[in-house]
Amino acid sequence: MKALEPLRQCELHVHLGGCLFVDDLLELARDVYARVDWHLFVSSYARAFGVTPDPVQLFRRALQQRPGGLEALRRHYVFTDQDGGDFARFQAKLNLAICLYRHWWLAMGREEEVNRRIVERHRREGTRYVEYRAMAPYGPDNPEGFLAFHTLVARTLHHASDRSFRARYLISVPRWAGLEAYCLVRQLLAEHPELVSTIVGLDFCFFEEGHPPAAAAPVFARVERDNRAHPEQALDIAYHVGEIYDDKSLESAIRWCHEAAELGARRLGHAIALGLDPEVALGRRPGAHEREPASERLAQIAYDLEHRQALEAAGVEVPVAALRREQQDLKRLPLKAVVTRPYSAARLAEIRRRQDLVLVRLAALGTVIETCPTSNLRLGDVPGPACHPVQRFLASDVPLVIGADDPGIFAVTLAEEVDWVHRQSGWSAARLARRLGRPQGWACGRQRHV
Repeated sequence: MKALEPLRQCELHVHLGGCLFVDDLLELARDVYARVDWHLFVSSYARAFGVTPDPVQLFRRALQQRPGGLEALRRHYVFTDQDGGDFARFQAKLNLAICLYRHWWLAMGREEEVNRRIVERHRREGTRYVEYRAMAPYGPDNPEGFLAFHTLVARTLHHASDRSFRARYLISVPRWAGLEAYCLVRQLLAEHPELVSTIVGLDFCFFEEGHPPAAAAPVFARVERDNRAHPEQALDIAYHVGEIYDDKSLESAIRWCHEAAELGARRLGHAIALGLDPEVALGRRPGAHEREPASERLAQIAYDLEHRQALEAAGVEVPVAALRREQQDLKRLPLKAVVTRPYSAARLAEIRRRQDLVLVRLAALGTVIETCPTSNLRLGDVPGPACHPVQRFLASDVPLVIGADDPGIFAVTLAEEVDWVHRQSGWSAARLARRLGRPQGWACGRQRHV
């Protein structure tokens, strides 16, 4: 399957903290596990799973090779199908690696060794181009910590790059303070021009619920303006959206994907809402997606009215008079008031048409979807391979890349993800390679003119 090698060699969606595998944790914890501050892991795990773990005992038993010791550590770290598409559970398990990483960073001052370990694993796997992402603790009272973290990560990746392996960096910014964090990114680029070639974009990630893309519009506008003024430092934006969206209707989840693309995101992370059949989506949880805040319903009405012509051409009814009456009624409610709208067969059919319409629009914009098969099955709560969004994405014209997301916590490599898509698609390797092309063509930073 030589035709698939370019797909296995280019990783465009991977989070640095999620790249640590269980064997990496064991080696990093070997001499320090009793001194690590595990509070973040212990407290979040207790809230998410209802039991309080003892990480010191977990590592001691695994390192002493006691019966069941390694398996117990793996159960507390690897996110599996049984964890049920719960982001809080995912974050709790990931916090095990984060606590260890922070110890090497803050207590030992040797975080570059952790980053080098991650890079070397990718190099051994045969990956030749990787865009890493990472999120630093952010607070307006500690900009120095944000700058120090990202500078050190970028510097490590810069030094790791050579003619056979290139590491690039997308700085993850908090959705709730995107503009403030972006200003710090610009400060970093100004103070460290040697890192400009390594830092190629921004990444919006973490909890998406409660943070509509429209709220990030000032960041997109500022980035576009700065890119025009400084094309040699142009940054692209990757935006996680439509991954976990239990707080809203299916129409709103689809709209969020469209809005992020129209704002200027180069790549959309996951976008499950565009590829998962609506009937399957509803079946994941009783009453799922029937309720949403009045603010979201108002935004959806405004969207439907604005895009009426395209929606109606796609076979979606837009009853203008009824929507305007509903709009006036909703404006009398608090924005957080809950609006309930049950689904019907006709509504589900129109949602499928909405998905197709947005996929066509993304293809026209050149917006790329980053699909991460294992992550989508487990964290995205996709019920099974047959209904995985990648099937619909492949059948469309939307640009598409395959990523591993958090390979360590999912215990999967990029090559395994590519092979999974190959098997599940039923396509030949040559056909799949032609459909996906060379993923490095969708890399960030390609709009720069040096």
